[in-house]
Amino acid sequence: MTFAPKAFSLFLVVLLGVCIQLNGAQYIPGARCKCPGTIMHIQEIIDDFEIIEKTHYCDTTEIIVTLAEDGATRCLNPVGRKAMFFINCWNKINKDDNKKKRCLKRKAE
Repeated sequence: MTFAPKAFSLFLVVLLGVCIQLNGAQYIPGARCKCPGTIMHIQEIIDDFEIIEKTHYCDTTEIIVTLAEDGATRCLNPVGRKAMFFINCWNKINKDDNKKKRCLKRKAE
């Protein structure tokens, strides 16, 4: 009968170790990003854009554009020319949502 408490204690220690390992494995960099994939360039007319800075949930800056034609959203690669244009313009207007239309009226060079 003394074997059963030792075996149960060992089982609890192993179970605790497994739980700790699983808890640490939950964080996957980029798992909570809104953009699962990006494109470098877009030809359609853009109606709106959103820039999401890096967070502890997503390790990249995300640029999400809304198309004027059908309201669909696309994610731009942050190193692309148009994405860099939006990031620079966003920083120039001090990240003010009320001034976003200024960035949309300008042309990306």
